[in-house]
Amino acid sequence: MNTIITKFIIFQLCIWLPITAGAYFSSKQYIDVQKLSQRLITINLISLESFIVLWTIWGLDLTPDLIILPFAGFTEVILGLLAGIAICTLTQCKGIQKHTFIISSSLANHGFTMGGFLCYLFIGEKGLALAFIFIIYFMPYVIMVIFSYARYVGTNAPFSFKRYILTPQNMPLYAVFAALLLHYFDIKRPIINIPLDPMLATSLTIYYFSMGIYFKFKDIKGFWKAHIMLALIKFIIVPLFMYFLLLFPQLPHDIKTVIQLQSFMPAAIYSVITSILFNLDKEMATSMFVVNTIVFSGIMMPLLIAIF
Repeated sequence: MNTIITKFIIFQLCIWLPITAGAYFSSKQYIDVQKLSQRLITINLISLESFIVLWTIWGLDLTPDLIILPFAGFTEVILGLLAGIAICTLTQCKGIQKHTFIISSSLANHGFTMGGFLCYLFIGEKGLALAFIFIIYFMPYVIMVIFSYARYVGTNAPFSFKRYILTPQNMPLYAVFAALLLHYFDIKRPIINIPLDPMLATSLTIYYFSMGIYFKFKDIKGFWKAHIMLALIKFIIVPLFMYFLLLFPQLPHDIKTVIQLQSFMPAAIYSVITSILFNLDKEMATSMFVVNTIVFSGIMMPLLIAIF
């Protein structure tokens, strides 16, 4: 337990310290920060992110009865997407800001640093393993749906096979397919001590530093309607829908608990990464991510601990 808590604290430091450093660095205006952040994120996607995706999925013990978990994850982000489309008019956001809000409404922090950690707290090691299976949906959804959507509305680029399919930004998706092929041909993952924790911490640090470049405290007040609507989607609409949906199927208690816990997760870092890569409203996406995460940490997490 102490090891998990230590890792969680380290990963949280890899979030908030780089955000602060990025905000400080951007104020100095030494170089073109937009190009810097885009390059850092693209390099991270091609290298560390792709390897982590390949290695972790390759090492999973995939069994048929667990297929409900990634489908549940996909259901939750689609529900957030639809809720964002329906509610965005109440935020009075238009143009690029509307699309930025919709993307932030869809993507949720289902990974180790939030959803996976809570699953461990409530269920133990099995909960953490189930959480990793839950997020298998994530990279295919981000690459095929969110990136394609953002690329179209952010750059007005017409569809082409090279621009939308054969792009370095899709490398994590190719890593998913490669891992599934390795499973299909029953090629076992070698027993090698890969330092995944430092790699994951480095990857997180790069992402959050790139995001911090666009974070400004004054933006919090400017997007207050978006903050309220996003909290409504993340902490009321999606969890309530999933609660009623889970009343019907006969699922093991552990699986139901993982799905319900994950339904409460705040906005994901990938909502900001998407905005940076495809020229959406980076300041708005960053502000929504930070505020939504603070609301979750300060209000929703204590409530979940009390309820579960």
